[in-house]
Amino acid sequence: MTAAGPTDATLIAALLAAKLPFVAFAVILVLTRGRPRLSAGLSLAAITVSLGCAVFLLVRHWGIGRPIEYAARWVAGGDVSVRIGVLIDPLSLIMLAVVAAVCFLVQVYSLGYMAGDPGFSRYYAFMSLFAWAMTNLTLAPTLLQLYIFWELVGLASYLLIGFWYEKFSASEAGKKAFVMTRCGDVAFFLGLLLILVNLGNLDIGALNGPAAARMSPTVVTGAALLIFGGVIGKSAQFPLLTWLPDAMEGPTPVSALLHSATMVAAGVYLFARLFPFFSLSPAALSVCLAVGTVSMLMASTMAMVSRDIKQVWAYSTISQLGLMIMGLAAGHYVAGVFHLTTHAAFKALLFLCSGVFIHAFHSNDMVVIGRQGGRRLRVPTACLVIAAAALSGIWPFSGFFSKELILGALADLPNPLWVGAGLLGSFLTTYYTFRLIFIILFPADGGAQEDHAQGSGHG
Repeated sequence: MTAAGPTDATLIAALLAAKLPFVAFAVILVLTRGRPRLSAGLSLAAITVSLGCAVFLLVRHWGIGRPIEYAARWVAGGDVSVRIGVLIDPLSLIMLAVVAAVCFLVQVYSLGYMAGDPGFSRYYAFMSLFAWAMTNLTLAPTLLQLYIFWELVGLASYLLIGFWYEKFSASEAGKKAFVMTRCGDVAFFLGLLLILVNLGNLDIGALNGPAAARMSPTVVTGAALLIFGGVIGKSAQFPLLTWLPDAMEGPTPVSALLHSATMVAAGVYLFARLFPFFSLSPAALSVCLAVGTVSMLMASTMAMVSRDIKQVWAYSTISQLGLMIMGLAAGHYVAGVFHLTTHAAFKALLFLCSGVFIHAFHSNDMVVIGRQGGRRLRVPTACLVIAAAALSGIWPFSGFFSKELILGALADLPNPLWVGAGLLGSFLTTYYTFRLIFIILFPADGGAQEDHAQGSGHG
């Protein structure tokens, strides 16, 4: 724990990054809902300061050794003590920068995409709520604090997925996402209680330190698997994976924000955050590896047959999150976190480029977009191809290097089945990615009107 004074720049930057989006959320809801431009300005100002603070923290503490923690006792009773505060270490610095950068870019993009929507102010209020919850989750030094903001991220996700609540399918998708992720969150909460009873506190540092090794192997395995239940729900892994494709009913910027780089990545972030604790149980890691592998392969095959451009990227996200979990479960911490970071960038780009096509052609159907001349949008098409190359792991794009690390970690495992599954998943990823690219660039002739009638829908 670090003692903090009123002029401690690190603490001030962390608090500004974490708290300003909530101020914007509250002000928009209470004071500026009738003034859309002012609401958007407040939300953008808050996330801009958060991004600046995140970059400042990343630069100032680049190469940090020991974690920096600012915490105060929050709940105490008997042998139980729970604290609240801020944790600064390499993982939280990287994730905070990713979250703030993607939130900022998506909010700027939304200025044009959501222009004229009657719920414009409400949209930016929910965006600020999500940014507040996600940044606080990233900086949490205890599992209880992380769990509180974990649930608030779920609330913000529900509100944004069902943003167009007058549309029945969007309302149903929001409820489905909320209920299915809650199933995983119940398991997560039971895991917290099991740790609290056996360890006496929920400090992440204690869980990742020698104290956790004093718990019995059975308790460690049980707690790790219960917490991994939360990862399964939030990151849409098998068997709780069907909510994510349906969540594409929300606005496309929401898909880019929640379902590519931030919310769904929170599950992988939790796994990485507790990586030393999970490593105490080889049995739990084996289960995680199996779940990640099944999720990766199942979602890849689903992406191969979908015509909805956003659903292809949704299935792809499930698949890539499974690959991240495989890397972590194989024991390679850097590989999993590296792919989380690179995936956040190129998958957000894929969703935002797709939003341009959907906005221009009023259809989510890739066949309709191709036949109506999607390739005429040259800049979005070029960016889509670049992001697709990164997703496919083509050199020299970022996905090549992060995937290579994961496949290298899988190759080091005694059973060659895992690296074989990883290679197959990578091949399927390349197939469905460039299937979409070729359909848009080189459309087949005829039947456009019929396809438009079947596949139209603004997202």
